[in-house]
Amino acid sequence: MDRTGALFSQGGPSEGAAQSPGAGHGKRTKVKCLFPLASSLQRLAPQSLLHDMRVTERENPASVALDTKTTTEILRLINCEDQRVAPAVARVLPQIARAVDLAAQALREGGRMIYVGAGTSGRLGILDAAECMPTFGTDRVLAIIAGGDGAMFKSKEGAEDDHLQAARDLRRLKLSAKDVVVGISASGHTPYTLGGMRYARRRGAKTVGLTVNPAAPMKHLADVFVAPVVGPEVIAGSSRMKAGTAQKLVLNMLSTATMVRLGRVFSNWMINVQLTNKKLRQRGQQILIKATGASSARAARTLKAAGGNLPMALLMLQHGIKRDKAQKLLASGKSIASVIRASIGTEPLSH
Repeated sequence: MDRTGALFSQGGPSEGAAQSPGAGHGKRTKVKCLFPLASSLQRLAPQSLLHDMRVTERENPASVALDTKTTTEILRLINCEDQRVAPAVARVLPQIARAVDLAAQALREGGRMIYVGAGTSGRLGILDAAECMPTFGTDRVLAIIAGGDGAMFKSKEGAEDDHLQAARDLRRLKLSAKDVVVGISASGHTPYTLGGMRYARRRGAKTVGLTVNPAAPMKHLADVFVAPVVGPEVIAGSSRMKAGTAQKLVLNMLSTATMVRLGRVFSNWMINVQLTNKKLRQRGQQILIKATGASSARAARTLKAAGGNLPMALLMLQHGIKRDKAQKLLASGKSIASVIRASIGTEPLSH
């Protein structure tokens, strides 16, 4: 049986307890979040209804009468429920690993990773895709959202019901069998998202399904199905909360691990970071200093001579070579990280 509910234990110290201020009085109390095995959902709805209800639509017994709570009690409850998320994601790491390997293979063979979603799920996909260029220097991670780009900033709830629009959006991106499509839907029922996954399968593209509902119809459209079970939301149906947090954690893992596997990260450094502002240029210089022992001034000069290309600048410093030779050296290896690793040495750096 799913673990549901959260109980607050106030009093003496106990394992897992968190310090929380008292409501308006500056007092501090011990709070422990407990998730009992016995579900109290049975008291809220008959079994036939529970069977039909999506997890994200169910009522959470821990948050009944939420409107009568104090501010601190509301925050304690949300915080306790949030503590479900990371363990739920940990339980689906094997499935996430399969999704990473699928995505890495697609990108390695010239394909792309394309997120498809609506509402919060779609916005999370856009957020993750948008970060891949500045962080990893790649434009091979894309995202589409029901309602188009405007839905990123203003909700267009009705757009998710169009099961044909995602196919049109993917057709505009010239989806091919080389690509992998990641359908993101908290409920796993969203017509727009499922329509995109169906179209991807018709085109021969691999598919990943990301939801918090393990019984979702999305499962049957996914080559890899990822479903961390976080339970009902504090506010029934508000999947921007735990469901959204779980999706964000999984997307962080999916894109980051994929880029590491592709050699777009060296050690734990953003070796492909795009140096588009002062902060990032300083970060690039620090990486050069740590990796090669160069002075700050020399690192800055070399980075400028490399045209702001950090891997190239690192090789120029390491080998004392010109930009054109560094460029050829980078092109000779299977990945940027492998070329740099061979240049500096095989042992991981300590820094």
